[in-house]
Amino acid sequence: MKRKMNFPLLLVCITLFCIPFAISSCNDEDEVKTNATISTSSTPVLAVGESATATINIVAEGIKSFKYYKVVDEVRAVEYDAINNLVKEGNKYTYSFSYTVQEFDDLHTLGFEFEIVDKANVSYVLGLVVNTELSLKSSFVKFDWKVTASEWLGMDVLAPHDAAYIYRFHEDGTYEVDMTPEYADNLHHFCYWVFKETPDNGDTLAVIRLVRKLRSGETAVDEYYDYRIVNATQAEMTMYWDIPVFGMFNIANTFTSQPKGAFQPYGTPEMASEVGNDPVMSCSTVDPALLTIQK
Repeated sequence: MKRKMNFPLLLVCITLFCIPFAISSCNDEDEVKTNATISTSSTPVLAVGESATATINIVAEGIKSFKYYKVVDEVRAVEYDAINNLVKEGNKYTYSFSYTVQEFDDLHTLGFEFEIVDKANVSYVLGLVVNTELSLKSSFVKFDWKVTASEWLGMDVLAPHDAAYIYRFHEDGTYEVDMTPEYADNLHHFCYWVFKETPDNGDTLAVIRLVRKLRSGETAVDEYYDYRIVNATQAEMTMYWDIPVFGMFNIANTFTSQPKGAFQPYGTPEMASEVGNDPVMSCSTVDPALLTIQK
């Protein structure tokens, strides 16, 4: 006896089997592959106060996380969560990045890394290198400095101890002087340096003020000098200053840079300890008004 085939039932079974397969195939074909790009990987050379900009474009089914990091000297320094700043249109995402170069950024290699994690938990990283131009202020911090010439009314007035001193300036606004063992003394506590650009002051590019404590008997007084910078490169600066008490005005100093190397504040560890531990000489007692250059 021949078995009768039920073709309609078989057709229904085949159809029911094929429909999910077809849907699955369509989903595979339509699934969006994550892609992320950045409009530029490197900025032009920027000065302090100028802005680095870039546009990040992402195509993805979904994004779980979007963060970026400030990278200083090739180390991630600061993290920013920017997922709420993404502009979404369908499966396309856009982020407009902008960063203003800050004071002393130019002393380091600087960049940003943008990290995207899609819905499949796959991570993508884009990079932006920020190229910076060393500012006049930052050049004080980047190098050590020495007075290599001092002239007044055509005369050489550079004293041996001044020629021996090495100046080191710090980002926090403090400075130190290596007086060398030969000239080490406790008469001064070197405290603060203040810098102000003066683009509207004739040929004076900027003014740097050095503030220190001067021992006076059993106490100490604030002492400061303003140096008017008229010419400056990373290697050398020309600046003028005055010593009114001696009737000396417009003394021309040449300030020369050198790579940072061995450095002993006050000339010897003992002298540095003596000055640093003397409450009379404490920099904390400096008049705050001296930390602002008015003119």
